[in-house]
Amino acid sequence: MATMTVRKLRPLAALLLALAACSTASPVQSPATAAPPTDLCTDVGGTWDGSKESCALTGTNAKNTTAKVQATYPINLLEDPVAGPVLRQFLTGFFNKFGHPNDNLTQNSEASLGYKTYKSPHTVSVVFTEDWFVTGTPHPNDAVVTFTFDQTNKRQLELADLFCPGVDPLTALPPLVRPYVEQAAALDKTPQFSIGEFEPRPDHGGYSGDYKAWYLDGDDLVLVMPAERMGPVHSAAWQPRIPLSALQSIRRGGACAA
Repeated sequence: MATMTVRKLRPLAALLLALAACSTASPVQSPATAAPPTDLCTDVGGTWDGSKESCALTGTNAKNTTAKVQATYPINLLEDPVAGPVLRQFLTGFFNKFGHPNDNLTQNSEASLGYKTYKSPHTVSVVFTEDWFVTGTPHPNDAVVTFTFDQTNKRQLELADLFCPGVDPLTALPPLVRPYVEQAAALDKTPQFSIGEFEPRPDHGGYSGDYKAWYLDGDDLVLVMPAERMGPVHSAAWQPRIPLSALQSIRRGGACAA
């Protein structure tokens, strides 16, 4: 009986030894627990909040006017060799613009920055939303700023880079994206708007903003309209989603060589 008990215990002992050996191995640090890169926040004079993964800054001028800024941003992309320098420049500019009031300003202000990322097999897009309010002004303001990076060819993409050489998006896109814009803006139910207000124009970009705010989400090109608040209309009030397949006639790698 004792012999049988020993035989049964041997496999259990081996298992316990194996588990003990695994527990002594160096743990792999997950991205979620990795120390955040706080250097950017420190460089702009802010304070990093690890629990919120955000950077806060309070600035004052000679008149003791206060500007409060809080921003979240994709910390994992700040060390990327392509996206990092571009995003750092944008973020530094945001903090300088809203966090350091000029001495001629007499009203307190607040600003915040949020973001979303959209990834595909070859690209990553970052969509920032800026919100700010100055005491005494009629209403808050907001804007959308977008960046898209080609992770395969290691470069930032402009809208024209999606299309054949020589194609001007401001003239080539309107007839192709018109059905999607009409649907997104529900023009059949909003007679106060016309399709011309959502297309680039020589005198003024209208709600299209000359397509300066856009991003890639999977197999879709998403246009952000408007890029900045226009009167009562907030930024990103309309976001027409255009399947890239609908742009095949002008798309780089489609009707033309890559």
